[in-house]
Amino acid sequence: MARHDYYNVLGVKKNASSDEIKRAYRKLALRYHPDRNPEDLQAENKFQEATKAYQALSNQENRLRYDRLGPFYTESGRPPNPDELGEVLADIVGGIFGKKSKSSRGDDLRFSLSVTLEEVAKGTSKTICVPRQVRCDNCDMSGADPNGGKQHCKTCDGSGRANTRRVFRQQCAQCYGVGYIVTRACPLCGGEGHHGTEERLKVKVPKGAISGLRLRLAGRGNHGAGRGPSGDLFVVVEIAPHALFKRRGADIICEIPLTLSEACLGGVINTPTLEGTETIQVEAGTTAGTMISLKQRGLPHHDAPKKRGDLHYLVTPQAPKELNSSNVDAIVALESSLSPENYPTRLAFDRWVISNRKAK
Repeated sequence: MARHDYYNVLGVKKNASSDEIKRAYRKLALRYHPDRNPEDLQAENKFQEATKAYQALSNQENRLRYDRLGPFYTESGRPPNPDELGEVLADIVGGIFGKKSKSSRGDDLRFSLSVTLEEVAKGTSKTICVPRQVRCDNCDMSGADPNGGKQHCKTCDGSGRANTRRVFRQQCAQCYGVGYIVTRACPLCGGEGHHGTEERLKVKVPKGAISGLRLRLAGRGNHGAGRGPSGDLFVVVEIAPHALFKRRGADIICEIPLTLSEACLGGVINTPTLEGTETIQVEAGTTAGTMISLKQRGLPHHDAPKKRGDLHYLVTPQAPKELNSSNVDAIVALESSLSPENYPTRLAFDRWVISNRKAK
């Protein structure tokens, strides 16, 4: 599709001769060739547009068809499809109302925020530093050095629209509809019209927050193109692993290792909580897998922060390590003084094994 007026692209009149068209194309091709403008996307686009214009106007048959169809001209001669037709009509409408630049919404941003279980229990406010793209105030988004870095577009006389006799005028292909040409880039944004910065923001993390929770900060994403609105910032909450606690919804679980004497004789043990420490009573003869719970000492529920889960202590007796000979003798002597009834669970296990072995 001919998105721009090809005569306007080459900077020639509609009645220009073939030689005038050729000279105009060579001049533009020399100026905007990618080899002379590496990594310059704007120059590459101008070169490609000039090439399309020359291919259409340098051939007499193509030129007659282009003069007849205008923006609906295609190189293959096929009629435009609905999507292409919509694009052309959008450009035409923009030309009618004299729009000089396209505005679009800025990109949304994502920021991962790590919080601890203790912070989840109370709720917290965090200050984050977010990199984002903002409009360049130095050049007022023009991309040109404010000290004489742009000049009036002679092709469209600053109107931003192609000076043709068509009923619907398209945007000027030389200045892309803005009415000026950038001759020296803005030193702050490098000609982009926007630049990167870092912004400090305060984020409130609610009680009972869960991993993956998205907190939306409206308008804190990248600034939009032109006068378009800014995108949003989505802060994604991630719960940091805890050295002692494991989370199960609003409940938390903490494994308590017991010494041999604590498991056999019981006792009072200092245990951790989300608010500090607590003492619990361990009964004598406590076995592995025993759960001791403190009601409503867990985390606030995510959907009902006034309610709290429970804190569960999972008891795990530990066998002593690195025993010396005296330790071994003491354990052997203790074991010799005990009867099978001192180990009711083991006794039941052994009886089952014996009865099943006899059955075979």
